Amino acid sequence: MDTTMTVTVGAWWLLILFVMGFGACVGSFLNVCIYRIPLDQSVVSPRSRCMACGTPIAWYHNIPVASYFIVRGRCVACKAPFSIRYAVVETLTAALFATVWLCVPFTVEGTLMMPPLGMLAVPSLLTVPVYWLVLGGLIIGTFTDLDHLIIPDSVTWGGMVAGILLSALLPELHGETLWWRGLMMSAIGAGVGFGVLEAIAFTGTKALKKEAMGFGDVKLMGAVGAFFGWQAAAFVIVAGSLFGTVGGLALMAAKRARLGQGIPFGPYLALATIVWMFWGPRLVGAYLAFLAGN
Repeated sequence: MDTTMTVTVGAWWLLILFVMGFGACVGSFLNVCIYRIPLDQSVVSPRSRCMACGTPIAWYHNIPVASYFIVRGRCVACKAPFSIRYAVVETLTAALFATVWLCVPFTVEGTLMMPPLGMLAVPSLLTVPVYWLVLGGLIIGTFTDLDHLIIPDSVTWGGMVAGILLSALLPELHGETLWWRGLMMSAIGAGVGFGVLEAIAFTGTKALKKEAMGFGDVKLMGAVGAFFGWQAAAFVIVAGSLFGTVGGLALMAAKRARLGQGIPFGPYLALATIVWMFWGPRLVGAYLAFLAGN
């Protein structure tokens, strides 16, 4: 599907700024999810409040990114410190949402603006919100895994269901044009992602005589496969393992972890998924060409 849009320079910049602002607002909601979902609390109510004194945070002190620095990272009422993570998550979400938007080809006053840094164009304009949905789930999964060594079912099982349904509605997510082929590719991808990582986890557990991998990681791979297909699942498993190995060695070198200690794998799978979304098929093509001597 042709996603090229024609806009003026001013409109192009306004769109980017709007998407960044929207992403920061979504990031604020993701912060709520990251804190409350593992505690089985509602993400809708009550309103945001200081965890130290319970004082509700006024709307003008809850502006994404900016408010953290305006109040100098502290509660206005009791001066208890807020974690810098709130601003980090909001900034990260804004940056990733804007990156997806930059992958929409635009014609800006006669000049075709293609995705930067060798990134792939989005399959269609309608898939942009789907990419945002996936990124939001990955951010929640990453930070809950870092905090609690769990990835919420709303991200994993919910991601599998959403991926299969959206693949039928938007088969271009899998490079297809027919709804039933999108549905089929999604189901195969979910099965490969879930099944392969479950087999690896089962084998590792038997070999090490202890749990080698959390079931949340297995379910996350099912969700990735449901959205992007079996090739994406295979890429993310391999790339995530490489990232995890490098990250684990770096943590041990920095004496932040020791051999045999459990390390969250979800963040590395999330990073590999982001790489796939923006560069994956191109990296695989380049690797296969290298193997073929081209």
